[in-house]
Amino acid sequence: MTNEYSVLIHEYLIEKITLAEQKKKTAEKTGRTEVGRFHDGQLSELFKIRAYLSEKIDLKTQKYY
Repeated sequence: MTNEYSVLIHEYLIEKITLAEQKKKTAEKTGRTEVGRFHDGQLSELFKIRAYLSEKIDLKTQKYY
């Protein structure tokens, strides 16, 4: 069961990372630097969560991203 939850969590994180990257690009194109910095922080947190999961929780035999 842990494997199924890990897959769902990674899919959720990938979706959020993709969305934040798109919003960051849009903010940079429109010159809204404060919004871009917000999404930088959001991406940083999402990457840290993904790294933690990979290091501490995920099965060593699986790669989800």
